[in-house]
Amino acid sequence: MGEIIYWGLIRFALVLVGAWVLYNFVPNYSDWWTMFFVAVSVIVIYPAQLAWRKHINRIGRANQNALCATCKHLAPREALCTKLDEHVRKDYTPCGGEAWEPAANDLSL
Repeated sequence: MGEIIYWGLIRFALVLVGAWVLYNFVPNYSDWWTMFFVAVSVIVIYPAQLAWRKHINRIGRANQNALCATCKHLAPREALCTKLDEHVRKDYTPCGGEAWEPAANDLSL
């Protein structure tokens, strides 16, 4: 998720520089603001939204890892093994099953 924010900031900085350069060429001030907000929407927000959807789909697939899905060390929203600080994938278990612990201890009734 950090790369989504990083590239969003890079794109926003480029839009700011481009808007500043084009400021002298746009005669009407309200047209400049309109172009700026359209550029931010198309160049910054839309690609970030697509990257976020892709990230959510990747997390959904990672949470289908049968062993990690039942482990207490899994942070499901991040698809992250908190014990080893590694991302879980559907076909990859970070610890290989050696650090697995049940998510809930139902024996304490």
